[in-house]
Amino acid sequence: MEKITFILFLFIANILTSQIRAPKMTEEFKIEYGQNILENTTRLLSRSKDTTYADYWNLALAHCLLSEDKDNVEALLLKSKAKNNVKFQGLIDDSSRYYGSIEKIPFHEMLGAKFVNLIETKVPLDKVEKGLNVSDVNIPAKQLNFGLIDTIKTLYAKDQEYRSLPDFLQNQNLIEKQRALDDANSEALYKICRKHGYPGISLVGSKFVSNAAVIMTHTNKIEVFSTLFPYALKAYQNEDLSENIFILLVDRYHWRVDGKQIFGTQAGVPFYEENQIKEFKNRYLIDY
Repeated sequence: MEKITFILFLFIANILTSQIRAPKMTEEFKIEYGQNILENTTRLLSRSKDTTYADYWNLALAHCLLSEDKDNVEALLLKSKAKNNVKFQGLIDDSSRYYGSIEKIPFHEMLGAKFVNLIETKVPLDKVEKGLNVSDVNIPAKQLNFGLIDTIKTLYAKDQEYRSLPDFLQNQNLIEKQRALDDANSEALYKICRKHGYPGISLVGSKFVSNAAVIMTHTNKIEVFSTLFPYALKAYQNEDLSENIFILLVDRYHWRVDGKQIFGTQAGVPFYEENQIKEFKNRYLIDY
């Protein structure tokens, strides 16, 4: 039976959901989430001889949250990096932006300077999978749509207008105001997709590509989300949208449609049956 590997990625899963800020890392939360990651990853590994960069990342995260052996966490992170350096660095970059800095990432809180040294440690070239993430340096400047970048930045500012306030979730008036902005944003994003395609790396660069995904996940109407999803799928298939972002959109889409998920990015949402997960992975061409 084919193994299903997924990233129970604490940092990125929440950035593309309604909770933009990092969750409060209470000891109870750490233990519950760490145990969940460890149990699911161990179960998946028992069915396959292959261990991927995502498996090592999951195990490192679980051991970190459970405050277990530091050397073990460091070793698992090194193995994740050695398996796929490009995707590993993508996870580091995304989590750093989410928490605000490298120093605020839980791995850094546990390992300190060792974590920074680990990030900078070189791995053998034969273990580095090249060309999976497209960076701005490889994109001619004339291809970036600077007008579209400004539009996406404006839409993202509206997405955060009330949502970023500390009492947002407790204030129904703010929630309703944000909901109206979200409706307008999703309609604007749909018009952008119809005219330009999904605002991926080739159009807005890696710095702003996640903004459209944030706006998309806050779409209130499922029919609008369903209309936007094929554009994101096409962008992913054209390597214009990172795998990390796309799997979150996939899980978000299926959660909205069926109340289930595939990769484990939506906390508390049940999984499809394994045969269904395999079918969806083949459909979306995701090699996890």
